[in-house]
This record gives sequence, C-alpha cells and structure tokens, in this order.
Amino acid sequence: MKVIVITGSIASGKSEVSRLLRKLGALVIDADEVVHGILERGERTKKHLLEEFGSGIFKEGRVDRDHLGKIVFAQKEKRVALEKLLHPQVKRIISGKIKRLEKQGIDVIFLEIPLFFEVRWPHSPDEIWVVYSSPDLQRKRLKEKGFPESEIERRISAQLPWEAKLTRATRIIDNSGSLRELEEKVLSAYSSLFER
Repeated sequence: MKVIVITGSIASGKSEVSRLLRKLGALVIDADEVVHGILERGERTKKHLLEEFGSGIFKEGRVDRDHLGKIVFAQKEKRVALEKLLHPQVKRIISGKIKRLEKQGIDVIFLEIPLFFEVRWPHSPDEIWVVYSSPDLQRKRLKEKGFPESEIERRISAQLPWEAKLTRATRIIDNSGSLRELEEKVLSAYSSLFER
C-alpha cells in the first residue's frame, strides 16, 4: 500500500486538495478530523485540558476549539502542552487505521497532516505532497475567514517556513491560481500514481 501525506501551511488549500481527491475516489484520513474526534469523545483528554487551560475553553460541555486556538497560538508553552497531549493519540489512531486499510487491500491512502514536518511521525510516507500558496494569498484567505491581523501573523509564524517544506516535498501542488487549475493539478498528480 502506498501512503501519501498531504501537508502545507495554514490556508494553503490542503483541505481543498483532500476534497478533490475524495471526489476522484481516493481514501483520505484527515488528522484534524481525528483531533476533533478526540476533543469530542475523549473524557480523559477533556480532564487534562481542564487542568491545563481552565474551564474557559469549554462551552456547554464541549471544547471551544476557536478559543483554545487563540490561547495556544498566543502562548508557545500552551501550544507545546496541547501538542504533547494530542499528538501521541493522533499518531496511534492514524497508525491503527493504516494497518486496517492495508489488511483490506487498499492500494493508496492519503493522510492530510497539517503539522507533518513540525511533528515526528512514526512512519515515513511513500510521498509527501506539499500544497503551496503564496504568503500574501494565505493572509488574504485568513482575513476573509475573519482572523485579525495579529492572529494571522501568530499562526503563520508558528509553522515551519515554506522553504523548509518545499525542499522536502516529493510533489508541490501550487494553489495560487483558480479552483479549475487546482482541479487539473490534483487530477494529474492522482493519475500519475497509477501510471507506474
């Protein structure tokens, strides 16, 4: 089974690439969805979050991810504490899913992992697809989502610079153009996996 990681930086278009791959029939595991599941159902995790961040990050008994995000991007030590709590669980869950899918005879699986380069993963993928957008475009998209200027800069600077990601990519998918152009690039990249 071929394992391909989709990564990039905030607002580069990783989720859009994953959506287009799913449309083509590909199987995609999204690390963010795994995190959401842990935050929704992990009672032990919620207890640790309460101890570390206080009751203010909960709204009607559920983790307020927006509020939590503002805290962790404003304070590095809080971000490190959250990553220490969540990342081992995410790795374990994704590794388990990969093993089950391999037993089912799946040929290709995609893993959307935003912090792939920032976090040590237990397995090396066969390919790493980096979804790239110019920093100006990233900022524009984040502004459109309602992020204030200071928050945008904090979130971008919390991730590895583009140069460090692009030099380690097997394939770069440039998402600086139109959706139609992105569709063509994703189709071409996906088709190439079955031509060898």
